[in-house]
Amino acid sequence: MAIATCRDYGYDCDFVVEGDIDKVAIEFGKHSAEHHGIEYSKETLTKFMVKK
Repeated sequence: MAIATCRDYGYDCDFVVEGDIDKVAIEFGKHSAEHHGIEYSKETLTKFMVKK
């Protein structure tokens, strides 16, 4: 299971998403683009989560 939180990426935001790595990358990417104006590719987010 993977988890991504906005605070881990430097945002002052309480958004958290958990699940399989593909779901987390997609949902976090969508949230980041819509709420913070920053787009991450699914591949980039996956690399961040794997290294973490």
